[in-house]
Amino acid sequence: MRILITGGAGFIGGMLAKRLVERGEEVSLMDVAFPPGRLGSLEGKVKTREGNLAIFTDVLDAFRTFRPESVFHLGALLSASAEANPVSAYHVDVDGSFFVLEAARLFDVKKVVYTSSIASFGPGVPDPVPNECDQKPTTLYGVSKVFTERMGEYYRHAFGIGFRALRLPSILGAGRGGGGASAYTTFLIDKPAHGEPVQAWCEERSRIPLLYVDDAVSGLVKVHDTPDARLTRSSYNIQGFSPTARQMADAVKARIPGAQISFAPDPKMQAIVDSWPRALDDSEARKDWGWAPTIDLNGTIDRYLAAAKTSA
Repeated sequence: MRILITGGAGFIGGMLAKRLVERGEEVSLMDVAFPPGRLGSLEGKVKTREGNLAIFTDVLDAFRTFRPESVFHLGALLSASAEANPVSAYHVDVDGSFFVLEAARLFDVKKVVYTSSIASFGPGVPDPVPNECDQKPTTLYGVSKVFTERMGEYYRHAFGIGFRALRLPSILGAGRGGGGASAYTTFLIDKPAHGEPVQAWCEERSRIPLLYVDDAVSGLVKVHDTPDARLTRSSYNIQGFSPTARQMADAVKARIPGAQISFAPDPKMQAIVDSWPRALDDSEARKDWGWAPTIDLNGTIDRYLAAAKTSA
């Protein structure tokens, strides 16, 4: 199958591409840039095209060149970057998503899998948040996710595109980087793994849903492969576990006794984190397409540290 991944040079995009290549798919990647060495083991196994999601002709060129049968739409400006650059975020996250859906219609793409987010929910939601819950985000990133979920539903009903979205929590894994407000969860593991002190920008009580990257990729592939007839909705909550920042720090210190971890909350970043759910109810995904995470907090930290040691 010919598959296109937008945001293909990103953390999840690269891991997803590896999984799809391993199972024999013909994979193409679109992103604004592919720095030297970024593809790693994927070099020569995937096709690439540089392009800006905010420019419709760039999106059309990628679809025209690769003629995908399915698309994983991962490309976006993340939460903190979106707040700092609202105009750019609107064009990439809102216009870009519309351009991907319209290109899918024009080029007769059968499925579009979208990475939505816990950011699509605002404050004041139940704990855990049910799959069907008012989405009133207070960030531009969150607003863009709600827009794309609704627009995807429209394209599903109006044009028969098999749109499905996963509301992802913060994704953990070696190599993620620090592109969003949720990245404190990554730094709490990554910096001690490399012998560096870390000062988290959140409060110790902060708690958001988390998921190890391998489980995230498995979820994306599984929902893609599920027949439309089994899906009772277009968008699904998924998560793995929901520790507090202090619980994460303690779990890291149990493995790295000398880890230097402190907390110095940044009001702006804390406000973003506080606007997100503390946990998600993913029972609909479990019921409809067999979602089941396999890696808990301890397993995540162990795998992260092993990966960091291997790459050192």
